[in-house]
Amino acid sequence: MSAMDLFGDGQDELTNEEIMELMSKPNPHGLEPFGSDWEKEMDMHPLFMDDVPQEVIDGTLDRKKWPVLASHLDMMYEDDDDLEGSARSYKDDGNVEYKKGSKEGFIKAIISYTEGLKKNCENSELNSQLYCNRAAAQFSIGNYRRATQDSEKALELNPQYMKAITRAAQAQLKLGNIKSVIAWCDKALAIDRHNKAMIEMKVKSLQKLKEVERNERKQAAKELKDRRKNEQLLEALRQRTLNLYLPDLEDEDETAEERNARLLESLKSSSSHGQVTLNEEKQLVWPVRLLYPEYATSDIIQQFSETHCLFDHLSYMFPPGGESPEWDEEGEYTVHKVCVIYNSGKEKVELDKETSLLDLLVEHNIMIVGGVPTFEIYVKDSDTYNTNIVAGS
Repeated sequence: MSAMDLFGDGQDELTNEEIMELMSKPNPHGLEPFGSDWEKEMDMHPLFMDDVPQEVIDGTLDRKKWPVLASHLDMMYEDDDDLEGSARSYKDDGNVEYKKGSKEGFIKAIISYTEGLKKNCENSELNSQLYCNRAAAQFSIGNYRRATQDSEKALELNPQYMKAITRAAQAQLKLGNIKSVIAWCDKALAIDRHNKAMIEMKVKSLQKLKEVERNERKQAAKELKDRRKNEQLLEALRQRTLNLYLPDLEDEDETAEERNARLLESLKSSSSHGQVTLNEEKQLVWPVRLLYPEYATSDIIQQFSETHCLFDHLSYMFPPGGESPEWDEEGEYTVHKVCVIYNSGKEKVELDKETSLLDLLVEHNIMIVGGVPTFEIYVKDSDTYNTNIVAGS
């Protein structure tokens, strides 16, 4: 019996009703009908499986787990004592299935080639062909690592087998292992230095390798530059003795390097608003959040140099006689009428608008959460100011 006899040629397809009827009946090989978990059982049927079970390739198939598959394998060539002839028949059947060009055909081909190898015939050339053909089928369903492994086994039996070398090179190319591709090309060209396909693959791979190495160098340079920038930023923060919020850890063995990494990460936690940087003049530039409690809205100043004062930015945002924000319908928010408050959670402190940001942060020990200094803006002597600030104080 051939594999084509076993699996059928796809003609005279059954209707859904006929399939359901067959599923509920015992079959002539003594197998149980499909149970309630029939979808899972269908996936384990040779006609419907997506991949070849590793147990088939390893020769360790669990007959209880795969009863239908085991039954099929038993029936194929069950009376054939000619090991080489049986292995060759498996190879021929596998080739027929492979040429169908479908995933189902590739899977059946892998099963046939595997059964041929399990015959352990003494013909090393035939076994090498079985491994190489199985590599081709594995490659066709995207199993590139298995394709490489089978190619290597084929070459153990036949070191000059060009098809196996080519298949291994193609599989490694799919996996993105460029150096390995070049090594396989070199192996092929050592046998046939005029092999056009291998020459082209090597040339393209060398070009790709140059590109990969160039990108790796760029990435390494970028990482070094970023590491130096982070070191300079941490040193600038340390020198200014700022109150940077960083939750304590229960781990008392945290190293200084680990703590610095956590600190840098916390400074980036609000990165959608920008993050603190150190400019060429070695000045810290912060994102600053301004809250307007009266209108439950806010602004972000993404680049606020530590040498600037709030008055500078408020003059631009609320110029005297200038256009007011949409939410300020009364036009009350102007630079001379607004005041700046720092809310520590325990107390609210009115700040000098004309003092530099750095001096404010240090003098009032302002806690910086998420890398963003935050202030509240009120209209001086407004009802909201009197309620939240005067009465609150």
